Amino acid sequence: IKKTGCNVLCIQKSILRDSVNDLSLQFLAKLGIMVIKDIERDEIEFISKALGAIPIASIEGFNASKLGSADLVEEISTPAGKAIKVTGVPNSNQLVTIFVR
Repeated sequence: IKKTGCNVLCIQKSILRDSVNDLSLQFLAKLGIMVIKDIERDEIEFISKALGAIPIASIEGFNASKLGSADLVEEISTPAGKAIKVTGVPNSNQLVTIFVR
């Protein structure tokens, strides 16, 4: 994963509870890879289109040509809790962000 240049990994919510575990999250954190997990299927499609990424189903299909891009991905605090903020995406003229309390 690191060799491809990936620094943020978005993982779809799975009915399999062990799709990621604490050990894998520790290894990815040590490599400087931010992990965003439990993303709904329809949100994965939206995020992929916005970032120019191609979703993959297994690690064997993971390569740099399928990665998307953004200038900055950060975790921010909101009154309702934490949220992920993504800025500088290639298709930004087709996107809008709305926070609802």
